[in-house]
Amino acid sequence: MNIQEQTDVVHQKVYDFLLYLYPLLSKYPKYEKFSLQTATRNAILEVLLELVKWDKTATKSHLYTADSALQQAKELIRLANDLKYSAMNKQHYGVSCGKLAEIGVMLGVLIEDVKAGSGSKGK
Repeated sequence: MNIQEQTDVVHQKVYDFLLYLYPLLSKYPKYEKFSLQTATRNAILEVLLELVKWDKTATKSHLYTADSALQQAKELIRLANDLKYSAMNKQHYGVSCGKLAEIGVMLGVLIEDVKAGSGSKGK
């Protein structure tokens, strides 16, 4: 799989995760609307937007920023689970962790392939 195909797959996985996460975020307690809820949503959106920037510019720093935002999202989702929010119960937390881990592995492979200069970024 070339780098463009990898980018497309990771992008779609992040987008699908956003579709899964949005309804859960709306169920966070109202007092978290402008803190944990917004921070979690923004972290995942940042992953998606940095992948779009990478796709358009081929600037490696966008991949590293996406990776950092992914780690932030993992920590924020873990916090919501530890705070026992019903929207992030054991089941949703397990699914979210699985999806984030999958995205993380794919993003890590993409970063390594880009560093190694393998594959083609061409459109």
